[in-house]
Amino acid sequence: MPVSIRRQAMEVTMAGLLAAFSAVVIYGSLQLASGWGDTGPQAGYFPLRLAVLLLAVSLALLVQAVRQPVQGTFADGTQLRRVFSLFGPTVVLAVAAPFLGFYLASALFLLYMCRVHGGFGWGRSLLIGFGAAIVLYAVFELWFGVPLARGPLEDWLDTLRTAA
Repeated sequence: MPVSIRRQAMEVTMAGLLAAFSAVVIYGSLQLASGWGDTGPQAGYFPLRLAVLLLAVSLALLVQAVRQPVQGTFADGTQLRRVFSLFGPTVVLAVAAPFLGFYLASALFLLYMCRVHGGFGWGRSLLIGFGAAIVLYAVFELWFGVPLARGPLEDWLDTLRTAA
């Protein structure tokens, strides 16, 4: 049996998730001072009001999705496989970055994407992956002085840079 997701199911799910997110932001904003103080708006003022508006919109979308169901398919099995072929490596990147460091994890991610999804050869993939990581390192670490998540390779490069 082919896998597919109905459009109405996706609309109801997304409206529900948006409502849940709004409720969490409202709860968090209420933990802060959310009124108008002597010097202007307090920390929870804007998030509370925006979350209330977002909650109202998400509930309206939920009611609309239930009352007026839209026929059709949101995604079929082939489309879902394509999405998850990109989503999986992105999750691996997010999990690996704290251990390998942002730059090495990004280089490996780009290398994989160039080889598997871009159809590039090894030379071009290595150039793109590690070239982009070197540019990011130069921009963030050297130019802006903003360190990103560091791993063993970045620490070694930093010791080389400070020793020189």
